[in-house]
Amino acid sequence: MNDKIPIFPLPLVLLPGEKLPLHIFEAKYKKMVEYCLKHNQKFGIVNSRNNDTLSIGCTAEITQITAAEGDTGEYDILVTGVERFIVKSYNYSKDYKQAYVKTWQDIDDSIDETLLQETNVFLYEVLMKLGASSKIAQISMPKAAFEIASMLDLDKRAKKMLLKSQSEKDRLVILKRILKKAIVKIDYDDPAKVGYHNYSQFEA
Repeated sequence: MNDKIPIFPLPLVLLPGEKLPLHIFEAKYKKMVEYCLKHNQKFGIVNSRNNDTLSIGCTAEITQITAAEGDTGEYDILVTGVERFIVKSYNYSKDYKQAYVKTWQDIDDSIDETLLQETNVFLYEVLMKLGASSKIAQISMPKAAFEIASMLDLDKRAKKMLLKSQSEKDRLVILKRILKKAIVKIDYDDPAKVGYHNYSQFEA
């Protein structure tokens, strides 16, 4: 990917494979959504509170759209994270921000099978302790890092670390540490009283 795409700055981090509901109410972003639908194009989400030198984001594909209640012209959309990118430069020729972007690729794409298996075992243990049977049913084979991340309510710091990482091994190490930390916390809080939907964010 080496393109110009619409940009939606938000105070959050979107990861590949993650689903995100959005309420679109500002006129410029309604135009952006309409443009993307008309041209079958993805838009990019970047963290609006990012102070890093590198501006890394994730493209978002609109998978569902409905008109919001009332005659407001607002939209409720569901997007799925697709591909990471780095912003090369911004363009302000439209009402909404655009950017020239380039794919943010892994430098090291090697797979550590032992680490992959261990991280998935910790994922299974966490979901078991939280009684997340519907999530457990999705684990039919070892999942890669971004697939694991999409099953967890990660905090922004953890997401930023995963988004920037250019190594699958490093991402699995990060997730394994987060899951081990979560197991200790869940046991301390009593998993029977916590439950998956009530569990606070998984922290880096």
